[in-house]
This record gives sequence, C-alpha cells and structure tokens, in this order.
Amino acid sequence: MPIARIRVRVPFVDVDSSMRIHYTGFFRYMEVAEHALMRSIGFPYATSLQSLAFPRVHLECDFQGAIRYDDELDVTARVDRVGNSSWTVAFAAHAPNSTQTLATGKMTIVAMDPIAERATALPDELRAALAGIEA
Repeated sequence: MPIARIRVRVPFVDVDSSMRIHYTGFFRYMEVAEHALMRSIGFPYATSLQSLAFPRVHLECDFQGAIRYDDELDVTARVDRVGNSSWTVAFAAHAPNSTQTLATGKMTIVAMDPIAERATALPDELRAALAGIEA
C-alpha cells in the first residue's frame, strides 16, 4: 500500500498553554501528509478528480508521547484500507531519527457525487493507485 512522509515543525499557533500540541494541530498535519500521499500516487486533489467530492467521514487520533512547541515531527501517511466508495489512511508521528511513536491517527475519506450528495464508487484508476497497483 502507498506511503508518504512529511516533516513539520510545531508552530506556536498549534500549542496550548502547556506548550504541548493542541489536538487540532495534529489533524492538520494528518491532512498535509494525506495530500502528499495523494500527490505521490498521481492524484493531487488540486488537479484531479474534479467531478467528485471527498469528505472526511471519520477521524481519530491517539497521543502516546508529548509533542511540544518547536518540535520537529515526521508524519507518515499510508493507505490502510480501500473499500468500494471509501478509503482509510493511517498516520504515525515520530521525532526525526526516533522510533518512539508520539501520535497515531486514522482518516476515512468517501468519494461523493457532489450533486446527489451520496457516496459513489471509487474510480477504478484511483482504487488501483490507492491499492498500490501499477497501471
């Protein structure tokens, strides 16, 4: 299954009064990593699949360690599951050169017909790319 990695430095805007990451900050990092994953498989949201919408229908996150202001994080996104009309991306965050997992998460994304506002089957070429199958 496809995988992508980004590096972020935790900005002040993403921390709370304890100088630890506010949970919403990690959701943004997950999204940035997910967009990098989509670009890496040839489906950047900015220029592909314009006839569909892709709402996120489930998000989860668990913190296993402290993430603080100005920390660097490597956030990995990998396709975890591909269904008929949706896929799930799994995330993990580590400090660079560390094996300690600081946070994990998942995001489920649905292909939606924007006019009918209903789930629709994933296009075959997207399903293949998400599954890591070369065309």
